[in-house]
Amino acid sequence: MSLAPDLVAADDRDSAQGLLNFMNALGGGIGPAAVAGLSGIVPVSVALAVLAALPLAGLVLSLTRRPTADRRPEPDATRGSPR
Repeated sequence: MSLAPDLVAADDRDSAQGLLNFMNALGGGIGPAAVAGLSGIVPVSVALAVLAALPLAGLVLSLTRRPTADRRPEPDATRGSPR
């Protein structure tokens, strides 16, 4: 959470932090809803296993597709068209 502002341009930091907070709150509600929805189709243990596999898949993707250090934007860099 604390690294998010450093990964985007200075003009976009507030928006990036807001979107990150929104996704964290949304993610906290999706898990129970997904298990409840899947438990009508498959046993609860399978629904929980599917739900547990999603963050694991995200971890594997983040480790295998990690950007290199030279592609990371400078903290003061601006992107896009000037306002």
